[in-house]
This record gives sequence, C-alpha cells and structure tokens, in this order.
Amino acid sequence: MGRAALISIHPQHVANILSGMKIFEYRKVVPQYEVSHLVFYCTAPVMKIVAVAEVLGCIISSPTRVWNITSAGSGISRRFFREYFYGQKTASAFSLGKVYEMRESLGLSCLSGVKAPPQSFYYLDDADMRVILENQSAIPSVAAHMVFVGGIHGVGKTTISRNVFEPAGYQCVTASSLIAEHGRKTDHDKRVDGVGDNQTALLHELANAKAKHGRLLLDGHFTLINGQDEIEPIDVEVFRAMKPNQLILIKGRPEEIATRLKERDGKKWKSSFLAKFQEKEEAHARRVAKELGVRLRIIGSDIVKGHLVRRPDGEFPVV
Repeated sequence: MGRAALISIHPQHVANILSGMKIFEYRKVVPQYEVSHLVFYCTAPVMKIVAVAEVLGCIISSPTRVWNITSAGSGISRRFFREYFYGQKTASAFSLGKVYEMRESLGLSCLSGVKAPPQSFYYLDDADMRVILENQSAIPSVAAHMVFVGGIHGVGKTTISRNVFEPAGYQCVTASSLIAEHGRKTDHDKRVDGVGDNQTALLHELANAKAKHGRLLLDGHFTLINGQDEIEPIDVEVFRAMKPNQLILIKGRPEEIATRLKERDGKKWKSSFLAKFQEKEEAHARRVAKELGVRLRIIGSDIVKGHLVRRPDGEFPVV
C-alpha cells in the first residue's frame, strides 16, 4: 500500500489537473516511498489544500525519456519542461487517476504534522489523510472517459493504443484479456465460438475496469469471425452497454496486415479476405456510431505519435 504525499503546486497547474488537461505531475526529487495519492497544496495566492489525486504509477527515467512518454498529457510546454529539469539526470512523473476537488479548501493548520508548504514531498500520516478524504468531493472533477478502438486482427490497434493513448494517461486493455479474466476462452486462430456469451463476459469485466480507471481504452473489434468462418457483427446493444465516449476505427493495407499476421501467428491469410473483413468492420463501425450517436474517427494504421492531439473535451481528433 502506497503512502499519501502532500506537494506544493502552482495555481495554473492545479487548474489544468482539475480540467483533465494535465494528467502527469512532474517532480525533480524521486519519491522515497511508493505513493498512492497526491494531495495538492496550491501556492500563493490560494495557499490551501485544494484537491487530491489517485496515483496510477510513477515513471522514473531521464528527462528526455519521461517527456517522450508523457508529453501528450503533460499540460505544460516542452520549453517549460526542459527549463524545470535543466541539469537534472533523473525525472519522475506521477500518472494521475481520479482527481477530487476539496468541498472546502483546507489550510495547513487543519493537519497535525505539517507546519509549512513542502519543498518536495511531505508524507501524510493516516490521521491527516482521513481529514483530507472526509473533505474531498464525492465525485471526481473530471468525468470518466472511455475510448473504444476497433479494427480487424493484425491492423496494429495495440501498438497505436500504447504509443498514442497510454502517454495520454489511458489504461489500455484488450477485449480478449477481459474475456479471459472472466474464464472464457478466445481462439488463437481468431475464430470465436459463442460470440454472444463472450460479449456478456466482456461487459461484466469492463464494468470492473471502468470502476478502477477514470480513463480507459478498450482494444476490440466491431466484427468477429465465428465458428462457421463467417464475419459476424457484434450486436449494437453490446456497444450501447459499453457506453463509450468515443469510437475509433483503425484501418490498414490488407497486404501489410496479412504479412503481420503471418509473422505474428504463423498463419497465412488471403489479402482478399482481409479486405472484405475490413470493409464489413468499417460498415458496422459506422452503424454502431450512428445508432449510439457517438462520433467515429477512422485513422490509418501508419499514424505516428503526435498525429492525435487530446482536446479539452477528451476527444482525439486527427490533425
């Protein structure tokens, strides 16, 4: 179990954290202990504790590598980052989960151990943390956001998810891993028996994942190959139950997908079949988007990091 740490932070950075634009908090000093929560003491002119954030993890590396991993959710400019870490060999970045604003800002006098604003970290004891948790809002300041990324097997969804969305603070999970957690099997040759039963298992585990992570990406499919070798669309009602905030479809060249699948799984796929598979995947993705009233973005699998930019509303438009 990690410890709660009180840190001093400037008002503009607090505002970006509360709005969801800043989802990484940077520190020069590497924490001595594992940190489970960051408690934000807002500096002048506020000079009070204003929010608390759950910590999903801490990235510790060279400043250059930390920036490359976290820049999409930094909430600061590259110049500001470089000036802050000038001369430092190591940088740390806390990945923030759910953030809760205080119902009423707290002065340091409300806590038993803190006498002055911390220069780096001040680890809070259980009694002080109880005071803070009792005063935090019951609802996170930024609403939960779920992105569904679809595409046929081998198109490169997982790579794009890791390169684009993880640096923006999204927890990326695959539909197959959630189904497996529920005790269901997914066929290694990409054929699925009992598509409906697997989707029921998926929805159950997805609910658990959404409860844990404020920003979640589900890597899955709009269509699947069933046990009869037919391309079967996943019921629209499954997507309605998922309640995605955004739908993204990844497309690629059938020849490249076939090569990737051969190298990865050792199985040969006809490019003509993959082209047909991809057409049906797109057609159903468009239908799902229309039925749900959720915007669908279609992007090529050759996209590189930096082509997707996170907006204040949480969406990732292609630029």
